[in-house]
Amino acid sequence: MIILILKIASLFIIFLTGILGGLSPLRRSLSEKGRRNLMLGNAFAGGIFLGAGLLHMLPDAVDNFNTLKPHIDFPYPMLIAGLGFLLVLLIDQIGSNSTGDNNDPQDKGPVYPLILFLVLSLHSIIAGTSLGLEGVAISALAIFLAIIAHKGAAGFALGVSLSKNEYSRTRHIRTIILFAAMTPLGVLLGTLFSTILSGNDAMAFEMIFDSLAAGTFLYIAIAEIMNEVFENHEDMLRKMTFTVAGFALMALIAVWT
Repeated sequence: MIILILKIASLFIIFLTGILGGLSPLRRSLSEKGRRNLMLGNAFAGGIFLGAGLLHMLPDAVDNFNTLKPHIDFPYPMLIAGLGFLLVLLIDQIGSNSTGDNNDPQDKGPVYPLILFLVLSLHSIIAGTSLGLEGVAISALAIFLAIIAHKGAAGFALGVSLSKNEYSRTRHIRTIILFAAMTPLGVLLGTLFSTILSGNDAMAFEMIFDSLAAGTFLYIAIAEIMNEVFENHEDMLRKMTFTVAGFALMALIAVWT
């Protein structure tokens, strides 16, 4: 019952967080202090994403795989995680190359916001499905924290990209609403699959999506969040502290999983 309540609550919280983050660029620009706080929040989210992928999703996938196929020595969960990482990387690079070599990732032309939307939405659906499939409350909480820590910032980045490329207000709002709905959609799909599937089928399905989610979490943490956070060397110590704090939080939660 607790896990179901957590999943239902996560649907609304994640959706509202994505909406608020994505629509905030329509209202006003962030102050310098606000931008600094957002950057520190992103650093914290990067540590959470790294910890969630390495300490929760991947170990869960490995445990399920070892239960299903104890005699197979090949690291299939790591393979699937690598494929998830490479899939998001491929989509991101195709989009970046098609919009030029502009150094500002949010100002690469009118096509780039759609590419950014696609990358973030793919990751959101996979992460949401992994949350929906989770049957242990504390593990679901760890995934939820990882998702919510970055959902607002991701929505804000997408919103800024839409605003910079002069998308109409109506199209901006529609795009953000669709983006915000991707993770809840994944949660619903994962919950549905967890009720339809049972036994080894359910365990295999969860293993695959945990592995894919781990790969996408690692990509978002390393290539997107940390790359942006540490590109500017200002406040380096504080950024590092927040990143380590996010990772430490996931390590602490892992003690009870």
